[in-house]
This record gives sequence, structure tokens and C-alpha cells, in this order.
Amino acid sequence: MKIDSIYSDRRGFALPAAIGALVIIGVLITAGFFMAQQELRIGVASKHANMAVNVAQAGANEVMGNWNGYQLGNIPVWSDTVITDTIATGIWEVSIANANNFVYFVTASGEVTEGGARWAGASRTIGIVTKMIFANIDPPAALTTRGKTVVKGSATINGTNTTPPSWGPYCTTFPSNDTTGVLTNDTSSIGTSGGGSVGGNPPYDQDSTIVDSTFTNFGTMDWAQLTALAAAEGKDVTPLGSTVSTAIEPDTTAAGRCNEATLTNWGDTIPTAACGSYFPLIYHAGPSLRIQGGAMGQGILLVDGDLDLRGNFLFYGIIIVQGNFETQGTGNRIIGAVLASNSADIDQDIVGSSEITYSRCAVRRAILNNSSLSRARPLAERSWVDLTAVVN
Repeated sequence: MKIDSIYSDRRGFALPAAIGALVIIGVLITAGFFMAQQELRIGVASKHANMAVNVAQAGANEVMGNWNGYQLGNIPVWSDTVITDTIATGIWEVSIANANNFVYFVTASGEVTEGGARWAGASRTIGIVTKMIFANIDPPAALTTRGKTVVKGSATINGTNTTPPSWGPYCTTFPSNDTTGVLTNDTSSIGTSGGGSVGGNPPYDQDSTIVDSTFTNFGTMDWAQLTALAAAEGKDVTPLGSTVSTAIEPDTTAAGRCNEATLTNWGDTIPTAACGSYFPLIYHAGPSLRIQGGAMGQGILLVDGDLDLRGNFLFYGIIIVQGNFETQGTGNRIIGAVLASNSADIDQDIVGSSEITYSRCAVRRAILNNSSLSRARPLAERSWVDLTAVVN
């Protein structure tokens, strides 16, 4: 046998081995790239899932931190409203549902837009149970005051709880119990003359603890804070002067929206009107304020001095006067409550056809619907829940 014939029968082994090695290496590289890509996707998905929660939480924090009391406070019970906005990393949508005017359920959804078409789209939904925190202004009577007060003519002061006209649907969740007509530090100083009358349960009552702080301290808020908030709202009406003869009435823009910047716009007592959900915090620095040009408004009126109403004054809400309080003429009607410090112990006359009628609904709505006085805060325990699985 020839030697060269033996070697001539050998097949090529090195080439198949090299090709096989290349295939294996290619598979390993492909698997490595695939695993790396999967790890990247998992990492990005995890990051964006957390980011979506942060976007949703940012939306909830924005709504709670800038709670619009007079807008959100008018959501009917068991109804909701939706607010949306865009931030750098995504879009949030917050639904605010009214449970009973004091507890609201906030549902916030966040969607990530960062990363373009390939990576964007992660979304999460959270729920937060909140309760209202508001200024503790709770007048105990239709008129709370000190010193001698006489109700004359056909004037009336009544502590029987009343719902303002056309306010029925907005007052169903508030307490309806009656209260005192006039609460003072000495009932012997309260009197009536002519056709003047005082009603309530009881008509008169005495509280020896009524002092200056009764009219200046309201829970965690005091008089200085309230007046500062009014100024911040742009409703320091002191520039109108000590005698206001200009009509105080609602004002709307050309587009039909409530023009809150107008000093003489104190809201509208008709809930469905453009300014019907506007409950301003109004302040006059005194030393006295006389309104004689007619007025219509709602909210909280703060007077750092005396207040004298001379006719056609219609107001729903709370009036707090640091001086004495008097009315004259016809058409004065206050539905809510009045607190008059009368620290100088000056005789106060409620005359003409003036009416002061207690309304728990008007008092509560004046506070709850004011953006400066009401805030929504999460419950102390178990207020937060991840709703992603439920919603999706």
C-alpha cells in the first residue's frame, strides 16, 4: 500500500469543527444579547413602573396641595370630577369623588411618556382616602355678641336652622338641628321693641365664657391669619372706603366666567350662576364699615371695627365683626350667622325689617368652599392603596 493513498482518504475535519465552534459562539453571543436585552427591558419596566407610581402620586399631591375648595366642594355627593395635567416624565389624571362633603376618595393614574414610543406607556393607579381639614369657625347662634342688643321694628333674629333658597341639593348632608337666636354673656341685656322678635331653641341663651378670643381664635387659626388670607385672595376691600355706596354684586368676564378680581364681587347667592361657587374671604380694616348701596354676596365677611348695614344687604355665610353690629332700613337679610365682639359695650340696635337667620349649611359651605380655608389630607392610617390590578 502506498503511503499517499492513506492520507488521500482523510476527509476535512478542521473546517466542520471551526464552523461548529462558530455556530456555538454565535448562539452564545445571541443568547447573551437576548438576555442582556431582557435584563434591560426588565430594568426599564421596573423603573417606569415606579416612575408611573410617582407620576400618579405627583398628581394626587398637586390636587390635595392646591385644593380648590369652591370648585371641588360643589361636587355632588357620590359624584366625581376629573383633573389632568402633564409633567416632564408623564401624564397624570386624578378623579375626586365626594363621599359625604367631608371625606373624598382620590383616584390618581400616572402614565410614563419618557423614553419615546419604545419605552413609554407604563401606567399605575393609586387610591387615597382623604378628609377635609378646615378652619374651625362654628358660630353657636344666629347672633353671638356682648352688651346691650335691642331688636326693633319688624326685625327678626332666628336660630331655627334654615336652608337658603335654591340651596336644597347642596345642603342634604349637613346637620339640620336648630340653635339659639341670640347668645350673649348676659341675657338681661337683650331686648325687643315694637314688632321685633327673637326666635330659636332657645331664643336667648347666656354664656359667661364669651370673651375677646371668642371672636378672634378659631381652632388653629386666628384673626390675623384670616385677614392675611383675605388679603392674599385679593379681597381686602378697605380701599372701598368706610361708607360703601357702590353696589356689591357678582361680576363676570366677557366669556361668562366669574371675575373674582373685582373688589365688589362677593359671589352670587344663586348656586347655578357663574359666581355661585365663589365663596370669598372678605376683609375690611375699619375702623368702621357702612354698606348702604345694596349688596349681595356669600362667604365670610371680616370687619376690624363696626359694621352698619343700611338696607338691601343680602349675604349668605358668616360675618365676624370686632366692633359693634347694627342694621337699619329694609331688605337686610343674613342667612348664616353673625359674631359681633362689641368689646366697647356699645348699645346695638337691629332695626327696620332686617333678618338674621341661622343656617348651618351656609356656615359650612362658606368654609368648605373657600380655597384658603379648606384642605384635603390623607387619613392618618390605611389611606393609600395600589389600584393598578383592579383598574387594569
